[in-house]
Amino acid sequence: MITGEFDEEILEDLINQGYEGNALLNKFKEIRAQVHDVMEKMLNDLIEQSNGEYYTMEEVFGDNE
Repeated sequence: MITGEFDEEILEDLINQGYEGNALLNKFKEIRAQVHDVMEKMLNDLIEQSNGEYYTMEEVFGDNE
Protein backbone atom coordinates (compact mmCIF):
# COMPACT_ATOMS: atom_id res chain seq x y z
CA MET A 1 0.00 0.00 0.00
CA ILE A 2 1.06 3.54 -0.58
CA THR A 3 2.56 5.11 2.52
CA GLY A 4 4.05 8.54 2.77
CA GLU A 5 3.41 9.52 -0.85
CA PHE A 6 1.49 12.65 0.12
CA ASP A 7 3.13 13.51 3.44
CA GLU A 8 5.00 16.55 2.17
CA GLU A 9 1.91 18.00 0.50
CA ILE A 10 -0.23 17.36 3.57
CA LEU A 11 2.30 19.02 5.88
CA GLU A 12 2.76 22.00 3.58
CA ASP A 13 -1.00 22.55 3.41
CA LEU A 14 -1.45 22.25 7.18
CA ILE A 15 1.42 24.64 7.90
CA ASN A 16 -0.07 27.11 5.43
CA GLN A 17 -3.34 26.81 7.35
CA GLY A 18 -1.50 27.85 10.51
CA TYR A 19 -1.16 24.52 12.32
CA GLU A 20 1.91 24.07 14.49
CA GLY A 21 3.20 21.93 17.33
CA ASN A 22 0.93 19.20 18.67
CA ALA A 23 -2.05 20.53 16.70
CA LEU A 24 -0.03 20.10 13.48
CA LEU A 25 0.95 16.56 14.42
CA ASN A 26 -2.60 15.55 15.38
CA LYS A 27 -4.17 17.05 12.24
CA PHE A 28 -1.45 15.45 10.07
CA LYS A 29 -2.25 12.01 11.49
CA GLU A 30 -5.97 12.59 10.91
CA ILE A 31 -5.54 13.69 7.28
CA ARG A 32 -2.98 10.99 6.52
CA ALA A 33 -5.39 8.29 7.74
CA GLN A 34 -8.11 9.73 5.51
CA VAL A 35 -5.80 9.71 2.47
CA HIS A 36 -4.90 6.08 3.18
CA ASP A 37 -8.58 5.09 3.34
CA VAL A 38 -9.46 6.97 0.13
CA MET A 39 -6.49 5.50 -1.77
CA GLU A 40 -7.36 1.99 -0.62
CA LYS A 41 -10.97 2.40 -1.77
CA MET A 42 -9.86 3.86 -5.10
CA LEU A 43 -7.43 1.00 -5.72
CA ASN A 44 -10.06 -1.60 -4.80
CA ASP A 45 -12.49 0.06 -7.23
CA LEU A 46 -9.84 -0.03 -9.97
CA ILE A 47 -9.21 -3.72 -9.34
CA GLU A 48 -12.93 -4.46 -9.60
CA GLN A 49 -13.20 -2.51 -12.86
CA SER A 50 -10.06 -3.95 -14.45
CA ASN A 51 -11.67 -7.25 -15.48
CA GLY A 52 -8.57 -9.16 -14.40
CA GLU A 53 -6.08 -6.93 -16.24
CA TYR A 54 -2.92 -5.92 -14.41
CA TYR A 55 -1.78 -2.32 -14.07
CA THR A 56 1.39 -1.01 -12.44
CA MET A 57 1.36 1.92 -10.03
CA GLU A 58 3.03 4.01 -12.72
CA GLU A 59 0.24 3.22 -15.18
CA VAL A 60 -2.43 4.11 -12.63
CA PHE A 61 -0.83 7.22 -11.13
CA GLY A 62 1.79 8.19 -13.70
CA ASP A 63 5.52 8.41 -13.07
CA ASN A 64 6.27 12.01 -12.11
CA GLU A 65 9.92 11.44 -11.28
